[in-house]
Amino acid sequence: MSVQFFTEYPLWFILFCLAAGALYSFALYGKGNTIQFDTNQKLFTWVISAVRFLSVSIIAFLLLNPLLKYITSEVEKPIVVLAIDNSESLMNHADSAVYRKKLSAFFIDFQKQIGEDIKVQPYLFGDKPEVSENPNFKGKQTDISSLFSEVSNVYSGSNIGGMVLISDGIYNKGSNPVYASKSTRFPVFTVGLGDTVTKKDLKISNIRTNSIAYLNNTFPAIIDVQADKCSGQSYVLTVLNGENKVFETRITASGENDFKSISIDLEASKPGVMHYTAILTNLNDEVTWLNNRRDFFIEVIDARQKVLIAAKGPHPDISAMRQAIESNKNYQVEVDMTGNPSLDKADNYDLVILHQMPSANSHLPLIEGLKTKRIPLLFVIGRQTNMAFFNSLKTGLTFNQTGGGYNQTTGIVNTDFNLFENTDAVKSSIPYFPPFSVPFGTFSFKDKSQIMVYQQIGSVKTDQPLVYFNDDENNRYGIFTGEGFWRWRLIDFDRNNNHDVSNDIICKSIQYLVARNDKRKFRVFAIENTFFENESIIFNAEYYNQSYELVNKPEVKLTLTNEKGKNYTFNFSRTENAYKLDAGILAPGTYNYIARVVSGGNNEIAKGMVIVKPLQLEYTETKANHDLLKQLASATGGKFVPFKDLDKLAELIKKQGTVKPVMYEQKDYRDLINQKWVFFLILLLISAEWFVRKRNGAY
Repeated sequence: MSVQFFTEYPLWFILFCLAAGALYSFALYGKGNTIQFDTNQKLFTWVISAVRFLSVSIIAFLLLNPLLKYITSEVEKPIVVLAIDNSESLMNHADSAVYRKKLSAFFIDFQKQIGEDIKVQPYLFGDKPEVSENPNFKGKQTDISSLFSEVSNVYSGSNIGGMVLISDGIYNKGSNPVYASKSTRFPVFTVGLGDTVTKKDLKISNIRTNSIAYLNNTFPAIIDVQADKCSGQSYVLTVLNGENKVFETRITASGENDFKSISIDLEASKPGVMHYTAILTNLNDEVTWLNNRRDFFIEVIDARQKVLIAAKGPHPDISAMRQAIESNKNYQVEVDMTGNPSLDKADNYDLVILHQMPSANSHLPLIEGLKTKRIPLLFVIGRQTNMAFFNSLKTGLTFNQTGGGYNQTTGIVNTDFNLFENTDAVKSSIPYFPPFSVPFGTFSFKDKSQIMVYQQIGSVKTDQPLVYFNDDENNRYGIFTGEGFWRWRLIDFDRNNNHDVSNDIICKSIQYLVARNDKRKFRVFAIENTFFENESIIFNAEYYNQSYELVNKPEVKLTLTNEKGKNYTFNFSRTENAYKLDAGILAPGTYNYIARVVSGGNNEIAKGMVIVKPLQLEYTETKANHDLLKQLASATGGKFVPFKDLDKLAELIKKQGTVKPVMYEQKDYRDLINQKWVFFLILLLISAEWFVRKRNGAY
């Protein structure tokens, strides 16, 4: 470290500081001065005059605001990132045992080879990059591009001299590593593992299918089969559902690099998760049989919501609505025309359509019971509807009858309606549909934005609702204020040659009504329904107290049960006002979960299911991709090295000349007046002068 001082004034200004010290000293101790010593010794006069000269000169110099500049130098060692492929694909090669033995200790060996003047930073990459020296070759995926991103971000301001990338060049996650490496500022030295010669291999390269299917539907699965060096040989593709065979076909490879896509249709026969396995015949002399088998999961859901149409008697509207609802496979319709459906079975339905009900006092207990169970209701008002009973139900719409007749009313779409989006076809078609039969009178309501269709009587547009919706704290209601939907359906087909508009009106109305807000006090849900086997299973939970406030004081537990009946129990951790659980990585399969919370004597339970899918990507490709490694080295100014020359790598990197130490010079500026030693020096000089004068009797 070196120290320099300087000031913003010219250095010759120091002469003025010295002159000030000399004048001050002469004034006190020169000839004819008033300071007298009893001993009259000239030595003391010279000593204290010199002390005075120094102290005054230093004080005057400080007025020039001098600065001290400290210069320190630091040498930073160059860093070489040593990254080893930690994925399962390395164990698919013939020399896998050699790779495991050599690479397990190579971090230590490489540090010795390259010398202590260079820092070796170890990395493993597979599913994701991590700082580690202990490869286990169990990565389920290979992401090389994320390695470059990680190193560039972490060591952006460091002296990176180069990177050593040891891999077979096979990647199945992330972007192309060649493109990802373009942002690097250091050479990449690649070491090629594996065999680049195509060997005999029969494999399932991909399976394409939907992750979910609906009950009683068929769904396609496309299985891609690659046959290398298998020309003329036949093999069998079998698909199992559990232990049951659902598909089988014999295939003959027609060339040395034969590729076939086999499309099959599978039945979603029961709800739940269906586990399928595609299996190829194991041929003699294949490089591996691990990629001859592949599992896939399909979640079959019974998403059909049940709708009950309750009426006191037959009406063409009932058939029209039923056909419109059944056009959507997600809905299942039942019709009850007894006029008195059982309230005990009400829980089986997601929506009840009340056609011209209530028409009698006996219907009120039924409808009140449906409201208590919070089942959404769609009313169709007709000639048999008792409007006084209807008003007593407090649906948000009240009818004020002014006569006993009925108006023939067409519809006008409300442009301010915002509960759901109507298609342009619906908006343009409704004005041309035939009229509904609506009771004569006026309706009272709170919010016009809840009116989907206004009434138009003749050429007069009104603000009276023809189709109305209401959402109160407990339930949702839809109201058709007249009958005649069957006429809309007929004209819809006449105008458009289909029933799309009338179907859309009914189905969207039902979709809105059944989409109630979740009022459960205890909710548990996984962040995804499906996870891969290398992903952590994350759950979130929420608990609401009696005032429906989000709290997290009670303890929440969750039990996962696999297909074999084995249980795994976990405790949720508390977040700010909710809960979170990281259940870690689980083996492939389906897991049912039950979460429990006990608070104030109330025992709340939440259930669900998650799927853990196997990752078999590392067995798909068996041919090493050294061309990719060579492109990486060339694009960054590095070198490609075969595995047999691994021990020569350290010397090659040194000869490259890019791995050099960097010297950093750091400058630090400090005010001289703030230095403690300056204060004590001035204090020492002034104190010494005072002591000498007093000691020798000066006045």
